[in-house]
Amino acid sequence: MALLEPRGDGHRRVSAIVLIEMFTAQRLDTWRRLKICRNEVCSSSFYDRSRNNSAVYHDSRVCGNAIYLRASRARKRQGALNTKQDTKDTEKL
Repeated sequence: MALLEPRGDGHRRVSAIVLIEMFTAQRLDTWRRLKICRNEVCSSSFYDRSRNNSAVYHDSRVCGNAIYLRASRARKRQGALNTKQDTKDTEKL
């Protein structure tokens, strides 16, 4: 395997370094572990170190917790709405 060396100056050198790193990551099968956080506010890129390659947030305690909390509150609101609707339906009978 030949060692790739970046060439050029300025932005061309930076582009060459990035492309070499991307190519290397693809060859070593680590490219699939480079991800972007699913939290729309964050969108940080991160390397997924989980055993089964299933991480979706760069930090579950920060981004994941906020998403999980929003989902939990939405489910509770939906449950409360369903309970009110069921009560109204029962009163009609």
